[in-house]
Amino acid sequence: MLSLCPGNPYGAYTRSFGKAVALLAQKAHSGLYNRVHHISGDDVGFLDEIIEWYRSSGGICSFQVVPLLSSPSLLWQLAKHGFYQSGFYNVLYGLPAIQQASFPQLTIRSVEPEEKETFVDIYFNSFGLPKTAAYGYVHESMSRLIDVSSNNCFFALVDKKPVAIAILSLYQQVGYLALAATLPSFRAYGCHQALLQARITRAISQECELIVGQAGVATGSQRNMERSGLRLAYTKTDWTIYNALADPDKNTTSFNR
Repeated sequence: MLSLCPGNPYGAYTRSFGKAVALLAQKAHSGLYNRVHHISGDDVGFLDEIIEWYRSSGGICSFQVVPLLSSPSLLWQLAKHGFYQSGFYNVLYGLPAIQQASFPQLTIRSVEPEEKETFVDIYFNSFGLPKTAAYGYVHESMSRLIDVSSNNCFFALVDKKPVAIAILSLYQQVGYLALAATLPSFRAYGCHQALLQARITRAISQECELIVGQAGVATGSQRNMERSGLRLAYTKTDWTIYNALADPDKNTTSFNR
């Protein structure tokens, strides 16, 4: 999304190295925007080139490793280059079927283009994110999600007030549960589950053949996805460059959903 900003002020680029796809945002000093995806055991020979590309561009470098593509040599080389396993995400999948629960206290509707600020505010307030140096590029990235034609953005409302958000991204008959966030004081209302149902229903209406999503390990998000019929596909890992002075618990730009 950052590369769509006029003039590319964040220095956002993508580059392929073998099967791996590297995302770089020079002005966004977060692994969320500077990450290598789909790297495989066949791409070990590109590691030095990948790391040098990030270094010479002034960006940080992190890797997301999928079990099916991994190899002992890849993991060993990541460790050798100073990276450590810093996090986990579960990837879930399911057929587009819906098991409806009732949430009479909630209204679910689409986000209108003029409601971008409300959408972004809910995102920041849901995760308790301070308006630090990261605020500008995250705000810009989140705002542009609403403009993407393949994205279906939703609000959950309580007493006509938006209190939760979610996105369904559509691509070639696959519906991706891209994002969900609920304001802390409304997390007992069933917003996440209701938004899951709304997105799955929309995916069915768009003739999707598969639903996929990701969630933190053993989180409420994972449990809600499983209640909606999704099943665990695999657990992927994040690899981050080791820094003895950096406390990962104080990293406010790593947005686990």
